[in-house]
Amino acid sequence: MSTFSVLMVEPNKQPYITQIKNDIQTFENLVHGPVDMQRFYQSPYLILCNTDNGYNLKYLKLLPDHPFFIAKYDGEFQNIERLETEQLRMYLKEKMKKWSIHKKRTN
Repeated sequence: MSTFSVLMVEPNKQPYITQIKNDIQTFENLVHGPVDMQRFYQSPYLILCNTDNGYNLKYLKLLPDHPFFIAKYDGEFQNIERLETEQLRMYLKEKMKKWSIHKKRTN
């Protein structure tokens, strides 16, 4: 698949669905650096962020401070369907609240 849809999350913006190219250069441009992939929500979803944010997210439970995106991956990247989007947004909203609480505690 040369392009696929993802849920893009940028600081101070509402998450939105967008089409991206399926190549590492595009991923790195979107997340502002080398890419880290982590499981998100449930299989087959992944969160793709830069490696610094990936470490902070996994070990410190901190809200990413760079753009990141959520992708569907089951052996290959797949489109996120509109019906999946609302479920992912609701879960993301809850996760971001938790990440924000951890960030406040560390400041």
